[in-house]
Amino acid sequence: MRTRAIEFILRHPVAIVVTALLGLVFSGGRLLDVEHRTLRLAVDTSLTGLLPVGGAALELYADTAARFGSDDVLFVAWQTDDLFSAEVLTRVKRLARRLERIDGVRTVDSLAAATRIHADDDIVEVTRMLGRLPQTAADREALAAEVLSNPLYGTQLVAPGGQGTLFVLQFDTGLESERLADALAAIRTASREEAGGIADVVTGPVVARLEIGRVLFADMRRALPLAVLVTALVAAVTLRSVRGVVLPLAAIGSALAATLALFVAHGMALNFVTVIMPPVVFVVGFALAVHVISAFDAAYRERGAKSAALREALHELWQPLCLTAFTTAVGFGSLATSNIDSIRVFGLYTALGTLMSWGAALFLLPACLLLLPARVVEDARASRLSAFAPRLARFDIRYRRAIFAAAALLALASLALATRIEVSTDYLGNFAPDSPLRRDFDQVRSVFGGANPLQIVIRSDLPGAFQDPVHLATLDALERALEHTAGVGTVTSLIDFIAVAHRALEPGEAGARRVPDTRDAVEDILLLAGGPARDRLVDRRFTTSVMHVTTPATSTRELAQLIARIETRLAELPSHLHGAVTGSTALLAQTLDDIVRGQLLSLGGALLVIYAILLALFGSARVAALALLPNALPIVAFFGVLGASGITLNLATSLVAAVVLGIAVDDSIHFLSRFNAEARRAANEEGGIEAALTSVIRPVSFTTLALCCGFLTLTFGELRSQVEFGALAAVVLLLAWIIDLTFTPAISNRLRFVTLWEVLTVDLGASPQTIIPLFRGLSHRQARIAAILGHVETCRAGTRVITLGDQSRDIHVVIDGELAASVPRDDGDALLRTLRRGDLIGEIALFRGTRSANVDAITDVRLVRLDEAALQRIAGRYPRIATVIYRNLGAVMAERLADATARL
Repeated sequence: MRTRAIEFILRHPVAIVVTALLGLVFSGGRLLDVEHRTLRLAVDTSLTGLLPVGGAALELYADTAARFGSDDVLFVAWQTDDLFSAEVLTRVKRLARRLERIDGVRTVDSLAAATRIHADDDIVEVTRMLGRLPQTAADREALAAEVLSNPLYGTQLVAPGGQGTLFVLQFDTGLESERLADALAAIRTASREEAGGIADVVTGPVVARLEIGRVLFADMRRALPLAVLVTALVAAVTLRSVRGVVLPLAAIGSALAATLALFVAHGMALNFVTVIMPPVVFVVGFALAVHVISAFDAAYRERGAKSAALREALHELWQPLCLTAFTTAVGFGSLATSNIDSIRVFGLYTALGTLMSWGAALFLLPACLLLLPARVVEDARASRLSAFAPRLARFDIRYRRAIFAAAALLALASLALATRIEVSTDYLGNFAPDSPLRRDFDQVRSVFGGANPLQIVIRSDLPGAFQDPVHLATLDALERALEHTAGVGTVTSLIDFIAVAHRALEPGEAGARRVPDTRDAVEDILLLAGGPARDRLVDRRFTTSVMHVTTPATSTRELAQLIARIETRLAELPSHLHGAVTGSTALLAQTLDDIVRGQLLSLGGALLVIYAILLALFGSARVAALALLPNALPIVAFFGVLGASGITLNLATSLVAAVVLGIAVDDSIHFLSRFNAEARRAANEEGGIEAALTSVIRPVSFTTLALCCGFLTLTFGELRSQVEFGALAAVVLLLAWIIDLTFTPAISNRLRFVTLWEVLTVDLGASPQTIIPLFRGLSHRQARIAAILGHVETCRAGTRVITLGDQSRDIHVVIDGELAASVPRDDGDALLRTLRRGDLIGEIALFRGTRSANVDAITDVRLVRLDEAALQRIAGRYPRIATVIYRNLGAVMAERLADATARL
């Protein structure tokens, strides 16, 4: 397959380039909105992609939002010392009306919409607080006293002491980000115009998400071109040619465009997580392209012909590039097991982009190299780097025990530091402390007790439970307990509504009691004072009630701790009452568990899949495990760096381990593949390590430099999470590079192995495991492995293969052809036997060390030579194969001895 694919590239470069150009035109049509001269990449600021998919928690959230309204709200805060003046109350009423008319706004809770319950004889009136504005100072003082003493409004819509007021806005369900941004702009304008000189602030979870979306898109537009520029500069400095810069950019750029076109075609949008996907795909693909350019340049310096150089480079790179691209895609694809939709989408499309880049690097880039002029590029710095490689290899071999000890120490230290990792996502913490968003949020938090909402749902197994004073007393006790819980700002519940209505309807009886002492009285209050205010706190069957809580906490770690405290209190409720914390803020906090669990599952799954790939490739559990170590060590180091730096494990940084795992496989597999070929060519592991390191040190170092610089471009963004992702990825990739130049060569000593490609390509003829006695009892694959770990040799007709009396301890197995074994006599050579397919040559010399006959090739022959070193390699790496071979060897010798005895 490899040979056919390479020949296809060499014969049809124009067709490949034309196909790529057509694909680029198609991708451009999907990505570009020509009419508006913009990209079709949308930014999704909704919570959907950041929340766990499915499950009871999400069902409860959806059910609560449908029954009682969403807690995904926006706050407009006015801060003034003269709230109850005629002018300010007029402005409040005007703004409330303007806000209600803005497209996309569903409800506006404000002092203007607050209701007042009044009873006169048998007539109950429910009117607006500001239905008729107070005309006199006494009326305004009475209104202030009434509002501030009302538990429904005095702590929710009005700041303590009347120092300000809140407008709480809910939006239509499923409102698109663009319409939401337009609504926010209209809200800001209306608030500023109606406030006059009053200090006004527009903030809340919705504002934070929209601002994050704006910054994300701005960061992507800045980070991706910067990553392209930086990697181009790295390529220009390291590859020293225009071709080495332009061709990788063009090839990988087309792969990225195709990936983004599919991303858009499937209705995907960039969010807090997926925005990292484009620069990651680009830098990973660029690393693949650099390997191709570097190998071509090296071959071209020797061959001087483009076709021959490209054929040699592709034959050398095909196996490692295929394997690294697939394992890198597996590393990214492991994120598809996440329960968080945005992480899953990031993993899938980054894996897709990696495979697209692989195709561009192995097909499009070589086609372009054939069609464009080439020249010999000499780089003194690269030569110095290659000259340093043998010394580094000898250092790795000589001090391998010290290197192993250092690696073990790094792993143990990293595991110890990992215990200090904190899992938390702080969306406000993404912005600088002096940013307007942080400043506005802090202002609302300090004045109104917090701008992050939570909902506590209380359900009863008993019908009409929340019409019963006994159960309402339990609800009242819960509310009072929550008011004294650390981290809680304000609490509003059905008890507050009943208390206000009770005081209005029965002023003489209410006294200090918040709830009537009879069920009939409660039922009357809930019936007479019913309306939207009641329906936001209890359902129509009075079996489910909701408490609205605000908190100043912003990080998911703080929120998770607060939720844990609330749930501890909920666990103390009577058995027929069931409480749960919900709301968008609560669900975001609960993603902590999903991040940790998903991190372990995705990494564990990726390591298992990569191990399975290595096992299939190398055919040995031991070799596959050893080959996996250099890839697992950087991941362990990542968690150590995370614990030592104090950076939290959050939605963004949780991606680093999978990204590094996918990329780190690249360098180690390139080295191992090269080492295997060189060790077999030199018949010496130490020589193979030197040759392999000399061959790969240049592209591995250049790609690591490009990758680190590419990820560091993310540190120029505004969002802290993106900065942390870029810095962590760069640091851990640098560690992976050091590991691949020291630990991987050290562990490769005495580690020759057989790859799947070699097993599939070696030709032992039909059914060697049945026709060749030495391989009897092995599988076809095992017979091929034994042959590869030995030496497959070809001898022309008339060649003397073995000479009588030579000192040698090896055996030959005839694969095909015909040989003659003879000994010299005075009257000429005496033919002992004719050797054909399956016969064994030299089994006596294996033990005695001296050849007992001459063996000459009658026809062209192919032989498998197994010397002592080869047999030791087989015994060390594939003990079962060795056991069968030694058993068969004993059987062959016993048969020969029996024949000799019979002739005597």
